[in-house]
Amino acid sequence: MTHHSALRERLTAAFTVLGTLSFTLALLAGMPYVLWRATGVPWPDRISSWRELGERLAEPLSDPLVINLLAVVGWVCWAAFASTVIREICWYTAHLPHLLHDRRAHKDHVAALSVKGALAAVCIGTLVVAVLSLWRPSSASAQQPPSTGMVRPPIAVTVPVRLSTGQQTPGRVPAALGSAKPTTVASHQGHPERDAGAAAVQHVEYTVREGDTLWDIAHTYLGDALKWPRIYALNKGHVQRDGDQLTDPDLLKSGWQLTLPVIQPSTTPPPASDKEGPAVPDTAAQTSSAPPSPARPTPDQKPATGQQTARRHAAPRARQDSHVADQAAEAERGPAAIGFGEASLIGITTAAGLLATRRYWYVYQRRLRRPEAPAPALSPLVDKAAQAAQEAAQPHPPRDPEDLVTRRTPPQQPRSADTVTIGVDDNAEIPLDLLAAAGGCTWTGPGAEDAARALLTGILTAAERQRPAPPRVSVVVPEELAARLLPGLPPQFTALTQAADTAQAVRLAEQHLVAHARAQHDRDTPPPRPEAVNLADEAGPGSLVLLAVPDAAHIGQIQAVAARSQPGILTVLTLDTPLPGAGHWHIATDGTTTRPSTNAQHPGQLELFRLTPEAGRDMAEVLLGAHGQRSHLRALPKQQPPSRPARPQPAPAHDEELEPEPAVASDPPPTSASRPQQTTPVRLHVLGPVTLYVRGHAEPVGTNLRPEVREFLALLAAHPTGLLTADIADKLHLEFGTEQNALKNLRRAVRRTLRAATGITEGEFILRQGELHKIHPDLIETDLSDFTRTLKRAFSSAGESAPDALAYVRAALSHYCGPFAQGTDHLWADAIREHLTTQATDAALRLAHQAEHAPADPQQRNAILTLLEHLGALHPDHELLTQHAIRLYQAAGRHDAARHAYTRLERHLAELGLEPDPATEALVAPRTTTRRMG
Repeated sequence: MTHHSALRERLTAAFTVLGTLSFTLALLAGMPYVLWRATGVPWPDRISSWRELGERLAEPLSDPLVINLLAVVGWVCWAAFASTVIREICWYTAHLPHLLHDRRAHKDHVAALSVKGALAAVCIGTLVVAVLSLWRPSSASAQQPPSTGMVRPPIAVTVPVRLSTGQQTPGRVPAALGSAKPTTVASHQGHPERDAGAAAVQHVEYTVREGDTLWDIAHTYLGDALKWPRIYALNKGHVQRDGDQLTDPDLLKSGWQLTLPVIQPSTTPPPASDKEGPAVPDTAAQTSSAPPSPARPTPDQKPATGQQTARRHAAPRARQDSHVADQAAEAERGPAAIGFGEASLIGITTAAGLLATRRYWYVYQRRLRRPEAPAPALSPLVDKAAQAAQEAAQPHPPRDPEDLVTRRTPPQQPRSADTVTIGVDDNAEIPLDLLAAAGGCTWTGPGAEDAARALLTGILTAAERQRPAPPRVSVVVPEELAARLLPGLPPQFTALTQAADTAQAVRLAEQHLVAHARAQHDRDTPPPRPEAVNLADEAGPGSLVLLAVPDAAHIGQIQAVAARSQPGILTVLTLDTPLPGAGHWHIATDGTTTRPSTNAQHPGQLELFRLTPEAGRDMAEVLLGAHGQRSHLRALPKQQPPSRPARPQPAPAHDEELEPEPAVASDPPPTSASRPQQTTPVRLHVLGPVTLYVRGHAEPVGTNLRPEVREFLALLAAHPTGLLTADIADKLHLEFGTEQNALKNLRRAVRRTLRAATGITEGEFILRQGELHKIHPDLIETDLSDFTRTLKRAFSSAGESAPDALAYVRAALSHYCGPFAQGTDHLWADAIREHLTTQATDAALRLAHQAEHAPADPQQRNAILTLLEHLGALHPDHELLTQHAIRLYQAAGRHDAARHAYTRLERHLAELGLEPDPATEALVAPRTTTRRMG
């Protein structure tokens, strides 16, 4: 296939040369010939002076005269075009070296010319570019590919920085990229899924240098310059660090990160053929038994500086082999940081704190939100960080060659709950103790404020992971600086204390040192040496971070306190103004830090975490919401008051009537809460554990399905209109480049199981329409669709009677046997699970509210209590459900049941370190106590 592709590219360039050359020659030589044959020489023969020429022009117009005048105009136009062609030939000859490396110069030159000049430039430029395309493959590249048996020298700046698969054995590196070729045979042409199974594809990141082109990169690293479209297609539209995107294959900027495909032959034999072709497990290519080459850049290696390059060249061969092994093992650990666009980056440890914060946030949103109000949305940044932390926390067993899908390499495990990290160095998080040097630390530069904002967020999220225990790391910040970094936080909030001014902040730091000294004295042991201290004793007051902007009046006090900085006890960090005797760190906009190399334990280039003001506000809102609070400083100048209060106002009653259902009036309400009769061969249950039932059988089928197949079915059930391949791969975290093969394996597993269970031998249970995948609605029905459709009818009409609404809600909740995909921990399912939980509980709460304010109907009240008990058992920490249940129990005289419901809520909230709301406590408080309090 490579030979045919190269031949096709050469033929295209050759035809371009011939076509452009023919067109240009036709204009230069054909026009004079046509004019000569048609009119001859337009100059009159009998005119020998200017007077005779004037007399001739004064004569009446005749046909021969008009023809001669048009011929003169034609000759003048031809002369102008010929002169423009000569000028363009001179320009392209002078700029030929530039065109060899950047063909964008041709486009820029044409765009800057007039219409007359552009025609000649297009002809000559297209001809020159096409000739260069024919001649270029045999030219010497700036980076020659290695010949057979030769070892490529190390590359300093343009090294691959990350392997996207974790299949490599530690200590092994892939074969030379320049010699890697796809092993697809000719019989597989036109079958991309077979090609995916025939070769295991890895991807490496490449840092662009000045003067690089896609042609040169493909020539050097893919072994064939004509493969440059693969690199372009793989990186087109990706946002780079400078905010720009690759949209022109001729325009590359220094410092961009490009993903390069590295294809290695797979040794796994394909299984038996199937209707869709062989379903080959997506195992990575096995590494060769040959010793690793130290010349090939290692996975996950960052661009090296000039000094690091010199050290690498001077190091012995054994040291390079060890470095290769360490970097390969590090690539398997996955990333340690999570990016939020161009200017935001946090560590996986901070993300773990946001994951814990999100759980408390959901609890308080359920407590504060009313059924009529719209459900608040979690910040996308927080949700992305929480999902990454959840993925890192899951167990990751070794990959099985029989796995149907290949997952992306998960992030690294976060540090312990009481650890705060400030940045990443060599793909490893750096703890806060690096700042706790005697004399303090000063941050300056355009990225200092964003880094300080990320540090505050890291301290506050670490406190969330330790709830209900007190935080081990706290921070003191002057109010003015705190309002600049994280506006809206109260003066005292978990691990944050806002001082009135810098002097008070220094006094709080001094009091913290005194508390540590007393704790040490109480333990009757001398204070440990600074170099031996890592963390204070668990019984001590913990570690304190003093963050301030020193002024002339207090710089001496801060300097005195900074002299007592010790890891695990006190960290003094100042912004903008250098503190005498402190370590000076200059932080760039991208977090890259320039600092004195005084710590041998953490050498190299440190990249600090950073958060933009917008991302910081999102983090602060979620942290406040996790404590049932709202922002204190939301009304900023030139801004509207907060649009997300803690207790949203109820929406108008007619909001739920915006989408009328004409069929509701004709459909009678369900008479029982039993599930409807199954109408399709297969029924899929996703409200609760993911289960498959076949019509006519009471027992579930497919109990031996692999977890990834169940996840695939649940994902498609949540999106009945279908999902694209790219969306499925993103939600299932499939390894890039293995999507087609993985989805084919999943479809094949579903088809085999359901065909065997139903006896249907021809139907496709998962429909594939191009890149769209969906469940076949005529073969598979879901309880989720029945739940949504029935619940929508319950309150779809303003005139719906209460008994009819109750019947619809009972029918809908009969499908709600548990949270969505219960028993699993899929990263994509959290938002869907919370949305369906909100729908189910809101329906029951609306009925309970109507029953509390309607005339007593024991039968209806008991039915609503049954619904509340059903949901309360599934969501025991939902406080509004318990409140309404207590009121209905008390109205029915069942005070013991009301007390039991309150005790259950209290027990589950205690597991989260929370207490019931005072309004809930008042419902079960003795009447005498309530009267005495009044």
